Amino acid sequence: MQELIGRLVAQTGLSAEKAERALGIMLGLLKTQGNQAKVQELMDRLPGASELAAKFGGDGAAKGGLLGMLGGGLMGGPLAAISKLTAAGLSMDQIKQVGTLTLDYAKEKAGAPLVKEVAGSIPGLSGYV
Repeated sequence: MQELIGRLVAQTGLSAEKAERALGIMLGLLKTQGNQAKVQELMDRLPGASELAAKFGGDGAAKGGLLGMLGGGLMGGPLAAISKLTAAGLSMDQIKQVGTLTLDYAKEKAGAPLVKEVAGSIPGLSGYV
C-alpha cells in the first residue's frame, strides 16, 4: 500500500498521513459494503489493504448519528465514507482524485474485472468503474 500512498501524495498534494487515512477509509467502505467474497479476493491481491481498512475504515463514524441509523446501502456506505473523508480534511476534488487513483491502482494490481465486480456490489459506486 505504500506505493499507492506515494502516488496519492504526489498527485493530490495530501500529506502521507492524510493519504493513508483516506485510503483506509475507502478500503473500509469496500470491506463493509461490498460482496464479501469478492472484496476478500481483492484485498488478498492488495497486500496491506485489509490492515488499512481495519485501521481507518471502522472508526465508528458510520455507526453513529443519522447515517448510522440509516444503516447500510447508499446512505451508510458511500455517503458515510465521504463524511469521514471530509472530516479528515479532504476537499471534494481530493476525494475524487483519491477514489480514481485507488480504483486505477486496484485494477492494475487485481484486474479490472474483479474491481468492477466489487464496485458493482456497492450502491452508488458502480458508475465509477
